[in-house]
Amino acid sequence: MAELRWGAATHEGQMRTQNEDHLLAVDGLFVVADGMGGHLAGEVASEIAVARLLADLQPATGDDNDADQTEGDEGDDRRGLPDLDRLVASISTANQEIFDNAQDDPEHAGMGTTITALAVVSDPHDDEAFAVANVGDSRIYVMRHQRLRQVSVDHSFVQELVAEGAISRDEARYHPRRNIVTRALGIEPFVRIDSWRMPIIRGDRFVLCSDGLSDELPDESIAEVLTQFADTPQAAADALVEAANLSGGRDNITVVVVDVLAGDDPPDPTLEFDLAPLWRDDDDTAETPTISEIVADPPDDPEAATATAGGETDSDPTPLYDGAVDPDVTVPAADLPRKRSGRFVRFLLGVGVAAVLIFGIALGAAWARSGYFVAFNDSDQVVVYKGRKDTTFLIFNPTEEYRARYTRDQLDADSIAFVEGEPEYATLDAAVQSVATRVQPSRDTDDDDVVDSPVAPVTTPPARPSPAATPTAPATPATTTSTGATTTTGP
Repeated sequence: MAELRWGAATHEGQMRTQNEDHLLAVDGLFVVADGMGGHLAGEVASEIAVARLLADLQPATGDDNDADQTEGDEGDDRRGLPDLDRLVASISTANQEIFDNAQDDPEHAGMGTTITALAVVSDPHDDEAFAVANVGDSRIYVMRHQRLRQVSVDHSFVQELVAEGAISRDEARYHPRRNIVTRALGIEPFVRIDSWRMPIIRGDRFVLCSDGLSDELPDESIAEVLTQFADTPQAAADALVEAANLSGGRDNITVVVVDVLAGDDPPDPTLEFDLAPLWRDDDDTAETPTISEIVADPPDDPEAATATAGGETDSDPTPLYDGAVDPDVTVPAADLPRKRSGRFVRFLLGVGVAAVLIFGIALGAAWARSGYFVAFNDSDQVVVYKGRKDTTFLIFNPTEEYRARYTRDQLDADSIAFVEGEPEYATLDAAVQSVATRVQPSRDTDDDDVVDSPVAPVTTPPARPSPAATPTAPATPATTTSTGATTTTGP
């Protein structure tokens, strides 16, 4: 098996009392799952997902609790290496198990989990390759030639906004709806799973993480920490968790760092990463699925998945779906245009429906987010909200744009009545000016008791921690134990 070295760390963060993340780092199989759902059900969902992958994909030999975290020792017999289809099937099974559990137990209703996985698998071209899979907004990065690149694609509301050019990648990190995912395990009985293969390249460093890291640290800061701890993946994992906590730690934080010690020679540093599936034949004109087209469930017509030009069986066919197929079945090439044409029509219909929905949502959101009003927030502080009061449209609720320096108990009666009237304004400047002139402290209020708040929107991003704030020595990692798996390991 590929020679790897890894480290892993997890922490509940600064604002959560329970860690609903689970991780797995053992024997060429690395998983991060970020649970969601009330009554700690998210912890149950992420644990089910990790346990399923461990049961289905752990190699037949090898000790998960071996303190030496380096694979590939000469003479080590590693049989039963899984393939990409097996990884996808295991994630699909985990999805069904979580869904069934939520249906059977009312306390687990609505629970789900993201998942991202990296596994060493058998490969039709090389002996081994990496299989990558993800559902949700937990991420996989790879660092090569000192360049960090996100390998996975987030299934989230803000990622769709970024893809449409509505917001920038940096703005997505502070967007109030950044935690809304568009895909997760356990929500529906079937789920679409992004999956593909990558070559095993000597010197590559992979990072698997929950959004507790990526929401707190920009990619540049992640790269700085990885460079600082270039030779010790456990220290890098610990330092990333600590840096995310120093930056706010608003969510559970889980990180797995995997170093490739032996593999293919790295490509020219000037070349872009090649993330195309390795099973694609570039000389084949047949349609090749993109990441978004890969489906965990088998197609309605599985025979078409192995069709090749001329009606002959290819020794390495280009699959139309990333699911299990019968390699001995072929379909005449004359049957292919009809199937592709139908898929293209369905694609156009889907695009049309999506465009109408997006346009309607955009209009509704623009209306719901227009205007400003003054009111007390839940802490009885005077704030200016953006949006229409007493109005909720889908996920677009009024948001705090400015906080004044006074709370309710510091104001005189006229000022309290003014704020409780929730006056509305067309612009933020007009609302702020009105607060400055109409909201006055009572005679009993001492200026020393007043806490100044900056005259700036509350959505102003927090300061990014400087490299100096990054710990110079790894902190003792918190651990989360999943069923049958050791989830935090040392170098």
